[in-house]
Amino acid sequence: MAAAPAAATPVRGRGPVAARALALALVLAVLAAAPPARAEPTVTAEGAVLWEPASAARIVDVAADEARPMASTTKIMTALLALEEAGPDEVVTVSANAAEVGRTPGGATLRLEEGQELAMEHLVAGILLESGNDGAVAIAEHLAGSEEAFAERMNARAAEAGLVDTTFRNSSGLPADPEHIASPADLAELGAIAMADATFAETVGQSALEAPVVGRLDNRNELLDTYEGATGVKTGFTSLAGLCLVASAERDGRTLYAVVLGSDDSFADSAALLDHGFDTTRLVSVDDDEPLLRYRWADAEAPLVLADGLAETLPAEAEVTAEATLDASLGRPAPAGAAAGELVVSVDGEAVATHELRLAAPVEAAAEASGASAVGAALADGLRGLARLAPAEVEVD
Repeated sequence: MAAAPAAATPVRGRGPVAARALALALVLAVLAAAPPARAEPTVTAEGAVLWEPASAARIVDVAADEARPMASTTKIMTALLALEEAGPDEVVTVSANAAEVGRTPGGATLRLEEGQELAMEHLVAGILLESGNDGAVAIAEHLAGSEEAFAERMNARAAEAGLVDTTFRNSSGLPADPEHIASPADLAELGAIAMADATFAETVGQSALEAPVVGRLDNRNELLDTYEGATGVKTGFTSLAGLCLVASAERDGRTLYAVVLGSDDSFADSAALLDHGFDTTRLVSVDDDEPLLRYRWADAEAPLVLADGLAETLPAEAEVTAEATLDASLGRPAPAGAAAGELVVSVDGEAVATHELRLAAPVEAAAEASGASAVGAALADGLRGLARLAPAEVEVD
């Protein structure tokens, strides 16, 4: 891929689960109505998104569903397929065609020569850090026989991932085909999918590394050295696509993705987006296996968890409260997963989402009792049943 112009100076998983769609829409409505802590940053990119995968929330959306040329961000998919379909030590032999691609004027190259043999892991590193177009073609030919056949495999993987606004025509981003396109939203999800692979994440998180045959590889993602918490992912540039970047960063256990396409300064744009997300929003989350409270009987109890977990991106200053209302007379025995009540989440006093509470463990039938013991147990359970009718505040923030 052609190198970015010297004048560009850096300043430093769409597919939400269907059952959560309504809750997310309500939360976003509250976000829109609330006064922002700070205005959204102005970016030069023609298309951009700031996305939080944990909640599937788009914090900033600039034509995020509009497909446009993606340049070398293409290589995220090429590397992902290489890691999914080949072993790290699998030997790749460079073809005459791949070597010729590396001699394209102005294109990023690993300077591969016909007949050279490289381990797949080193080619993957070469295309992710140095963006070598020859390396991408070598991978494509090794895995699919031809770059055209590999592009079909790339499109199939994109469809499997639900990337509906993405079309691949080649493995590198060159030639700059106007039909070789992706939306910022799709690239954010693709980046998150790829970063779930430990080898991919480790590779793109390095500023430089040494690899046999290809030598020193310098990562073109300058955010790794200039932006606090930067973890990846991939740069790109062609005259057709402009400056492109899929960027990820983590702070305090929270991960955000910024994607910019058609940018005049991809590093500055991405840093501004990430700053906005970390500074003006927060993530409220509860895992689906995290006990929130307990359902108690006279002689037994079981922890309660959310059926589908909780993850919402909210303004940093928003007041979040949650109240649980339990089923007053849950029978026994009861299996793990039995519905036991609901949790209502409110933002700034307005209910925005309701989540089902379930038993996290099975509960056996009540032990047989008689006389005073039976009366005492029945009385205790009756009082607990009355108490369950009143909503109980639960800490989720």
